[in-house]
Amino acid sequence: MKLLLLLAAAQAVASEHAQLRGVAPAKRAVYDAAVRTSAVFACLDGSKSIPASSINDDFCDCPDGSDEPGTAACLNGSFYCTNHGYVGATIPSSRVNDGVCDPECCDGSDEYLGVIDCLNVCAQVASSAKKARDEESAVRKKGLKTKREYIRYGAKEKALRSEKLKELESERRDVTSKVEELKAVKAEAEQYESHANAARALKEQQRERNMLPKKMANCEQLVQTLKDTNTKLNGRVSELKSILDHLATLREVEEGAAFEALLREKPILQETMSKFEEFKEKLSAAGDSADGTLVTPEVSPEVPDTSASEPSQLSDSDKIEDPDFDLCADPAATVVQCIFQSSNSLIKNVRRGLVYPFEWTGWFKIRTAVKNSYLGLTHSEELDVLRRDATKARKHLVDMENKQRDLDGKISAINNKEKMDFGPGNIWDKLYKECVTMDSFEYNYEVCFLENAKQRNIGGSGGTDLGSFTRWGPRDEGKKGADKYMYMMYENGAHCWNGPRRSVEVQLECGAENRIQAVSEPSKCEYVMRVQTPCACGDSAEDGAEDIPSHNEL
Repeated sequence: MKLLLLLAAAQAVASEHAQLRGVAPAKRAVYDAAVRTSAVFACLDGSKSIPASSINDDFCDCPDGSDEPGTAACLNGSFYCTNHGYVGATIPSSRVNDGVCDPECCDGSDEYLGVIDCLNVCAQVASSAKKARDEESAVRKKGLKTKREYIRYGAKEKALRSEKLKELESERRDVTSKVEELKAVKAEAEQYESHANAARALKEQQRERNMLPKKMANCEQLVQTLKDTNTKLNGRVSELKSILDHLATLREVEEGAAFEALLREKPILQETMSKFEEFKEKLSAAGDSADGTLVTPEVSPEVPDTSASEPSQLSDSDKIEDPDFDLCADPAATVVQCIFQSSNSLIKNVRRGLVYPFEWTGWFKIRTAVKNSYLGLTHSEELDVLRRDATKARKHLVDMENKQRDLDGKISAINNKEKMDFGPGNIWDKLYKECVTMDSFEYNYEVCFLENAKQRNIGGSGGTDLGSFTRWGPRDEGKKGADKYMYMMYENGAHCWNGPRRSVEVQLECGAENRIQAVSEPSKCEYVMRVQTPCACGDSAEDGAEDIPSHNEL
């Protein structure tokens, strides 16, 4: 009797278990209540109620398939694999007892009719999953460590840029003030230079004026020499002419044949007569006298008219005052004038010799050179030097303006970088413009963070522009639930033949290193790059690494 009762109880438990096969733990209470009370079962979609005995009877009664969680009767039903020792999984009911061991059901419970013998491999799967989780955890920890370094670097660089910007702006204000100061000094120096040039020109004119008497005497002496030389030459020309005239007379007196024979016998006479005729023709063409003598024009040395700017002749008082004009060498000067000039010059030279050491302008140059070499000039002294040297003043101004432009460039670069979005905590500051590459089939792909992306033929040069960084976020800006800092968009690349401009959506994943994981082209010239980087690593709650709970039910 007891044996019969035990068999009946076992049969009831087996029947109950069969009815609850394939039910997910979250829904088990609903099914369990219906089976234990033998009451009706309400379809989960609320469409109808059926007898509890209809659960898992291999006939689909409920429109939502909820009455057949453990059979393949309902096409839209679902079967829950318990997977003891690992993590439970849900598969479509159509895959129950289909003769295929589904990997999701590592315990083989989806093939309970024995059509195929599916081993329970959940222990091995759990071990592999744990190993994968450990590896992912190690990668995440390494990535998080690097990420924290990036964040510290970003914070430090931002503070340094702020401090550097203050220094540069302060320096620029100082340089701008110096530029304006040097502009004024340059104007003064050029004015001084202009006056100095005018003074030198006036002094040169005075020197030239003082030299005029000497030049006049030299010219008069040269004219007289030319006249004497001309007189001598004319005398020689007359002698030659008389000799040639004698030959001409001889030709007229002698009979023609006899003279011609003489010329043939003495060829030099023939040559001389011919050249004489040529000489007279040239003299006639040049307008000289018919007798062949040289006409000497009357030369009257004249002093250029400088009455508009200075007197044409030096007065006696000017001659006495002019140290470059020696009255004692002037025949027209009197003895008194000679003695007076010499005495006056002697007195001036003595006075100048006594005063000159104290008034010598070279002392300023020596003092400036010595102080600049050993002590350094004060700012005002340096400006005084520049006011007397326009060339140096211009150079100093150009140098200071170049420094001002250099500071403007540095300030602009810092301001532009400060406007950039380097992500949370300026984490991408460290990787700005850093490039990673990957070979994929015949192409090499390169992405430079926050800059540009390129595609090249492997082994080739140049490349195709895939776009420049434009924004954070996925290609589909309306994508819900997407963290924009997990995507980078590179747009406006090279035109695709008969298509759009090339663009790349970079999808960021947690990784211990920065590298391209994969590249695809789901649409024409619209690329997707999966890039691993420590910047994408979050804690376990952020990156979903703990979505699969650990089960130790082995």
